[in-house]
Amino acid sequence: MHAYRPDVDGLRAIAVLSVLAFHAFPAAAPGGFAGVDIFFVISGFLISGIILAELGKGTFSIAEFYRRRVRRIFPALILVLAACLAIGWRVLLPDEFRQLGKHIAAGAGFVSNLALWRESGYFDTSAALKPLLHLWSLGVEEQYYLAWPLLLFLFRGRTRQMGWMIGVVAAASFALNVFLTARRPDAAFYLPVSRFWELMAGSGLAYLSFYKKLSPESWAREAQAIAGLVLIAASLAILDEAKAFPGWWALLPALGAVLLIAAGPQAWINRTILANRAVVFIGLISYPLYLWHWPLLAYARIVVGAEPAPGVRVALCAASVLLAWLTYELVEKRIRGRAARASLPARAVPALAASMVMLGGCGVLAFKSDLQPQSALNPLAEEVSRASLDWAYGADGVRTIRGDTEHVALFIGDSHMQHYWPRIQKIMSEHRKPERTVVFDTVGGCAPIPGIERVGQACSAFVEEAFSRAEAADVDTVVVAASWVGFLHRPDYVRISDGARLDPAWALRQLEARLARLSARGKRIVIVLSSPRGTVLDPKSSVHRDGMTVRISYGAPMTRAALAAVTAPIDGRLRQIAARIGAAVIDPADWLCSPTLCPAADPQGRPMYKDESHIRAIVVREIFDALDRYVYVDNEPLAEPGSASRVAAR
Repeated sequence: MHAYRPDVDGLRAIAVLSVLAFHAFPAAAPGGFAGVDIFFVISGFLISGIILAELGKGTFSIAEFYRRRVRRIFPALILVLAACLAIGWRVLLPDEFRQLGKHIAAGAGFVSNLALWRESGYFDTSAALKPLLHLWSLGVEEQYYLAWPLLLFLFRGRTRQMGWMIGVVAAASFALNVFLTARRPDAAFYLPVSRFWELMAGSGLAYLSFYKKLSPESWAREAQAIAGLVLIAASLAILDEAKAFPGWWALLPALGAVLLIAAGPQAWINRTILANRAVVFIGLISYPLYLWHWPLLAYARIVVGAEPAPGVRVALCAASVLLAWLTYELVEKRIRGRAARASLPARAVPALAASMVMLGGCGVLAFKSDLQPQSALNPLAEEVSRASLDWAYGADGVRTIRGDTEHVALFIGDSHMQHYWPRIQKIMSEHRKPERTVVFDTVGGCAPIPGIERVGQACSAFVEEAFSRAEAADVDTVVVAASWVGFLHRPDYVRISDGARLDPAWALRQLEARLARLSARGKRIVIVLSSPRGTVLDPKSSVHRDGMTVRISYGAPMTRAALAAVTAPIDGRLRQIAARIGAAVIDPADWLCSPTLCPAADPQGRPMYKDESHIRAIVVREIFDALDRYVYVDNEPLAEPGSASRVAAR
């Protein structure tokens, strides 16, 4: 098992180039992300092979195993983390730098997958703008390295039981992967327990190779290699981000990798293609290449403010190859090579570990804002950062504030209902008059439309539960709000009845029927129209990066006419529904815009929005009193809509 196999390095090259192609040109390699799954199989095979060989000789040492892992993983990772921290200090906003700090700390602690899983959600930063997003896979591998050597050590000398153990762990992990992919795809993607089966596939192959001495016939070797290459090619061509992944689909790259490795170095594909010197070279630098390529692409997107031009992406990929080669030649070989191990002092590994701890500490300081980026010197940059984080609702679900009467006002919707929560909190806490009990029943990303589902979310269950709650006798007021424009243009909404793509006219008929039924029972219905939306309202649209310098500059404000061009088609239909069922209508633009303009910021340059369509909590809390009357039982007169002077006076 210790014999070097250049074809396995060649398989590493296929894996890393697939990932590189997907990240730089996703349309050209839609399934390139499956390269990570190939890496998992390779890692399981190589690590298990080394451990089994040493257990067989009686020379296995857990301490030495981890020393080798430190020499293998830490040097390149330390370089990349330090570079990301330095670049981030120059080009990121304070909130972005705080997130980078968290990711550096998580990367240094090899828990990036867990950190990314916990922050995944409706308002999560775009994956393309996270310079250390790719470290999730390293976290999975390191968590495997913590548990697997100990398990193999416990089963040493019991060959049969070890084989059963590998099979049981792999089967349980795969079953959990399929289960979670259908219900919690984010957990299935990031959690180690739903990914270990891929590493186990490589471990099982190593076990069979070591104890069963696999030596397939020549024709079988060639068939295995061909089948493996076909499966990997199919995964790169067939898979895309719309597939429920990993799930069953991950079998394509994982099984393909197993077959190619099992074919052995003598198979024609392995010895001719995978063992080609140029291919092996890429495999040898695959680890630093994987580490370097994504931060370069992510920071380019951040600096440019968009996807870089194709030529720039090609240049960045070439730069990542150069950096990977330099890292391999000047750092890795001097620390990992046999001569290096003999000449390195005993304190080299502790020094690497100490450096990683220091980097993790810098990440913690950045996350806690004790280490600030250069942009923090600009007050407007700090304000833009605060705006991006100004959200009061928290996690999805039901929020209840008890009033002094038995009447209940029920607010149903998605995140475009949630952004009104701070105002309701404010007026309920002031408690000036007897108030209804207020219930917010909301889920971000789920339009309150009966009969529809959103792929990847249990929206239909939430909607049915919310409208069932509205039927209760104590609910006398039902307010609905949503990202009406957004949901009509989302391809991931489908009809429950037949799974067909959503027809907006059909969806609005479902909404009208349910609201009409509530109105017929004497409940007051309120429809909140679309809130102002547009790229120009996003506080991050004011951020401009001239090279490595951050400046804040707002563009021309959105006009009411431009807003109407976006919202009028759906808002007009909602007004018609309201007229037919006798519902009240609120147009948020009347409170947030002047008769002609919708400003993105107040005169002091403070953004009014969290992003391109969600209102900041501080703005809603102070000026958006449109919903106040539906909390008060005495139904005091509705406040007059806002004006330009009112917005400016904030």
